[in-house]
Amino acid sequence: MEARLLAVAAEVVGPVCADIGTDHARLPRYLLQTGRVERAIAVEKSRGPFENARRALLGLNAEVRFGDGFSVLRPGEASSASLCGMGARRMVGILSRHPERLPQRLVLQPNDGAEPLRRWALSAGYALVREQMVEGFWRYPVLTFERGVCTAYAGLPLELALRFGPWLLRQGHPLLKTELLAQRKRLRSLPPVEWVRFELRWVEEALALLGE
Repeated sequence: MEARLLAVAAEVVGPVCADIGTDHARLPRYLLQTGRVERAIAVEKSRGPFENARRALLGLNAEVRFGDGFSVLRPGEASSASLCGMGARRMVGILSRHPERLPQRLVLQPNDGAEPLRRWALSAGYALVREQMVEGFWRYPVLTFERGVCTAYAGLPLELALRFGPWLLRQGHPLLKTELLAQRKRLRSLPPVEWVRFELRWVEEALALLGE
C-alpha cells in the first residue's frame, strides 16, 4: 500500500472507521486486515468505484454505502473518518455539508495544499493534533484533527502557520523544507508580478522560520 495511505492508517483510532470516497477500498481493507479497526464503512458516490469497493471488502466486517460523503452516516456511528486523494477545497465541501455526522477524529490526506482544511477546522471546532508530509507522486500532507480547542498555532504567526502547517514548521520537517525550496526556485523564475511577489514573501518567511 502507498506510503500516504499507511500514514493515514496509523492515525485511525477507535473501533469503527468511515472511509469517504473509498475508491478501491484499499485503506479500509488494510485497517481491517491488520486489526486496526473492528468495522469499516466505505462510502462511494460513483457506481464503478462502489462496485470495486464491494468486491475488495467481501468477507470482511465492512459495509459499502452508496452516497455523497457523510450523508449516509448516522451521528456517532463512526469513531474516525478518513478522506484521501482529493483536493482540499473539495474535502472542505464534503466536511461542511453534514457537520452533525462528523466523528470525533478526522484523518485527511489532500492532494494539494492543506491550508483550506486548517482554516475549516478552526471554524468547525476541530483541533489539529498532528501533521505529516509523505513522499510519493507528490509530497502529500496528512492531517489529524480531533474535536476540541486548538492550541497548535500558539506562538506562531497565524497566517504563516495556516499556510504551511504549525507542527511541520515547529518540527522543521525536511519535506516541508524541500517543498518550500522548490517553490522559491519556481517563483523566482517567474516574472515578478504582484501574485508572484505575494507568494514568494510567504515562502521566504517560512524558510526564515526554518533557518534557511
